[in-house]
Amino acid sequence: MNLKQSQIVIAWGLTVGTAIIVGCDSKSESPAKPAVAAASPLLPTGFFLAKEPTGAKTVEEIKKAVKAGDTVTIQGLIGGSVEPFVEGRAVFTIMGSGLHHCGEKGSPMPDCATPWDYCCDPPKDIAAHSATVQVVDAAGAPLKVSLKGQNGVKELSNLVVVGKVSKSDGMLLVINATGAFIRHE
Repeated sequence: MNLKQSQIVIAWGLTVGTAIIVGCDSKSESPAKPAVAAASPLLPTGFFLAKEPTGAKTVEEIKKAVKAGDTVTIQGLIGGSVEPFVEGRAVFTIMGSGLHHCGEKGSPMPDCATPWDYCCDPPKDIAAHSATVQVVDAAGAPLKVSLKGQNGVKELSNLVVVGKVSKSDGMLLVINATGAFIRHE
């Protein structure tokens, strides 16, 4: 495993590991909402797409049928842990539609303060329904900018991401994103 792959695995592990350790606490206060920010000059020009790409598939569908190097269009909600964004890096986790976050109707914890962490589900299920999305530089390293707050992106934002599969082993899925469309529902 080279340094880049190690960084990806560590970032994914930290993201999913936080869900395992922290969990929900319906009595805790909600975190402050991020301010809507203009796209960072560190992100590629046109990264945030004005038009939704067609043919988006769920995380679960993509995990079943791709290999490294494939170009994909994937849809999901940002979540999977208390902190689905990697601090200071253009990396986050999205969740497929196969799991429902804690705040959704019918959830065992409808008043969960951090519904995006999917703490109502076992860590094994969270991992099975998640994918890591990153925006990388020419050398393949994640850009040194947080995506949280960019164009209003936050926990539970519904995104359609276009990119190339960097790693896929049936459980771990890493996508190097070239564009993202924010679904406002």
